[in-house]
Amino acid sequence: MTADMEQPQSWPKWMKRTEAHKYISVADNTFIKRYVNTGKVRAYPTEHGIRYDRDEIDEAVRHYYD
Repeated sequence: MTADMEQPQSWPKWMKRTEAHKYISVADNTFIKRYVNTGKVRAYPTEHGIRYDRDEIDEAVRHYYD
C-alpha cells in the first residue's frame, strides 16, 4: 500500500488561498467571489502571509444557499 491509501490527507487549520480553494474543490476565482468577497470567509493577515480558517470555510459551505 502507498502512504496515500493508508492515511487520508489532513488539511491544516490555517490555509493559503491556493490550499483553501482546493479544500472545497472550487476554482480560485470562485472561492474569492463567492466566499471571501461576500464575507462568508475572512482573510487573516499573519506574519507568513494571508491565511484562511478551515472551520470558517466549512461553515460557509454548509450555509452556501443562505
